[in-house]
Amino acid sequence: MIKNCEVCGREFTAQRKTAKYCSNKCRLMAQRGVPYIGELQPPAATAIMTAEEVQSTIQQAHIAASDLSRASMMTHSPLCLKLRRVAKKLEDALRGEGL
Repeated sequence: MIKNCEVCGREFTAQRKTAKYCSNKCRLMAQRGVPYIGELQPPAATAIMTAEEVQSTIQQAHIAASDLSRASMMTHSPLCLKLRRVAKKLEDALRGEGL
């Protein structure tokens, strides 16, 4: 039986009809009430975005990377290091796509 995970939204093959989560990680996240902070899932192949929507999304990603970079300067380690790494990964991903 194919179901969608209640935490991350991924499709998974349920072993039981009562299954709600695709993995133990998602189950624990739901138990703890922590929002899912995993990798983003790509949009469905049938999703259509206008050029303006794509440009807006790219601009938001650049702003988010800048905000994370600024936040890393105002926090203590190890959070500072984590924020810097996330900002760098985001910028590298954008550059890798030529954006």
